[in-house]
Amino acid sequence: MQTDLAAVGSRLVDGMNLEDSRPTTLLEGDGVEEVLSSISTVKIEPYPPGTISRAVICNPVGKTIDAPYVIHDEAGLILLHLCQEKPEYLSSIARNLSKKGGSVRDASLVISRSFQDEECLDQSDGIIIQDIGIEGSFRIRISSDRGDEAPSDLSFQHFALAQGGLTEHHLGGRYLPQEIGLSEFVKLQNGCYPGQEIHARLDSRNPVTKRLVRIRCGEELEKKRLITEDGKLKIFTPFEDFFAHAIADDGVVDGVINHEGIDMEITTIHSAF
Repeated sequence: MQTDLAAVGSRLVDGMNLEDSRPTTLLEGDGVEEVLSSISTVKIEPYPPGTISRAVICNPVGKTIDAPYVIHDEAGLILLHLCQEKPEYLSSIARNLSKKGGSVRDASLVISRSFQDEECLDQSDGIIIQDIGIEGSFRIRISSDRGDEAPSDLSFQHFALAQGGLTEHHLGGRYLPQEIGLSEFVKLQNGCYPGQEIHARLDSRNPVTKRLVRIRCGEELEKKRLITEDGKLKIFTPFEDFFAHAIADDGVVDGVINHEGIDMEITTIHSAF
């Protein structure tokens, strides 16, 4: 029996405080913005402390390795990595920074970050990245302490699939940034970063029209490639509590569709976190 789509929700609750244990790195030294910009699809400007930027790092064939948030700090640049392990590209950054007396430091043990809903009480310290998630109802808190609130009993993967976050299924050189909700961070004029030639060729000859979408469905779909009246969808993550992510053709529209007797809701993820 098919589950009523209207009854399919999420286990996210008010007061959510989900710890994020992915790596955090501090880049120190003169010209850190220039060094990071040399491998990012978007230029990192020398903004004042407390400013938040975003970098996207691709491999030579233009596919996404990492898309860290960048916190501008008096000590340097703090990278909040989205990949699960410390990325290899940090070695290249370390070599370039060392020429100017700079360094790359692991800051995972001294900087805490967590996902919270907007109902959480404001903390007096820390930096807040707001409007996280498909509905913009969550935030990321970055601080030097762990906070007083108990961590939520919730997996990051569930939260990411429900709200449009990037997981190990998205990164690691699997997909173009345009395919996983990072189109706004691809700036071809930013020097000669890894993968730029591929991005430029696609932009001029065969623009990327596929996009990242969230599927909400009352049951796990056995087929991972769906052909609808409006176009194709490729489901590339597992289902987690009725949520999964897919790469959709340009013609696939948002909303509820019925595929072979099964209702599913399609929602575009415009800016993945």
